[in-house]
Amino acid sequence: MSRGDRLVFGWEELGTLLKDPNLRDLITGYWEELSPIKHIPLDIDWPLLLDWNAKGIYRIWTARVNGTLAGFVSFFISPHIFYRNILFAVDRGHFLSPAFRDTNARLGWRLWSTATAALKQMDIKVAMLHDNAKRPLMPFFLALGAEPLSTMWVLDFTKEPGQ
Repeated sequence: MSRGDRLVFGWEELGTLLKDPNLRDLITGYWEELSPIKHIPLDIDWPLLLDWNAKGIYRIWTARVNGTLAGFVSFFISPHIFYRNILFAVDRGHFLSPAFRDTNARLGWRLWSTATAALKQMDIKVAMLHDNAKRPLMPFFLALGAEPLSTMWVLDFTKEPGQ
């Protein structure tokens, strides 16, 4: 990335993103780098996500560099079952292309800080964020003001214990 690069952050519709030539590479890269269950073939339910996107339940915040899709953060947005009058956002996946990481442009930080600002503008009261043991994001989340809550674990019933 260079100083004159044009950076754009914003909500994008899934139907539009599915036409983007970089989306498949980002999703494949996300799965290859971070999935704990790579032995199970990737099989995304696009019709369901399109439906939820149209209803505002599934939203995607993107980062573009000179028009190129560089990364995304996706959220499920709904009231919590124990707090029905408060909107929650639950991070359902995020990825920044390796080509845009670890640069002076701090694109990862900007992606997350603009995404959380956009959630606040939507009157979201609580956001649940996750990181991955393979690529921890604790510094980003602490800088955003998030507090560590718990540890997520994966129990894969398709494998024998110890595999």
